[in-house]
Amino acid sequence: MKEQDRKLWMDRIKSYRSSGKIAATWCKENDVPLHSLRHYICKFNKENKLESMEEIKETKWAELDIPNITKSERNSDRLKITIGQATIEIGSNFDPDIFESVARILSRC
Repeated sequence: MKEQDRKLWMDRIKSYRSSGKIAATWCKENDVPLHSLRHYICKFNKENKLESMEEIKETKWAELDIPNITKSERNSDRLKITIGQATIEIGSNFDPDIFESVARILSRC
C-alpha cells in the first residue's frame, strides 16, 4: 500500500471515530463505501496487533552490577533476582522457557 493511500485511510478512520456517528451514516455523508471503511479498519487493527506481539516477543536483557558476594553465597545453587517488589529464585534445574515468560510478564509491570 502506498504511503499516500495509507495516510488517506488513517485520516478517514480517525475522522469516522471522532465523529461519534455510526459507520453507515458517516460513510454516506463522506461518500466512502462502507465495506472499504470496514476493510481498512480491520487491516490496520491486524497490523497494530502484529506489531504489538512482536514487541512483546522481543527479549530485552539488562546489565547486572553484582556487589561483593561472600564465598558461601557464591557456592549457592540458587540465583535470586529482584525486580521492584517481586523476587525470583532460580535453582540449577530451572526451565528457561518458564523463566522467560515470567520475566516478560514482570517487564510489563
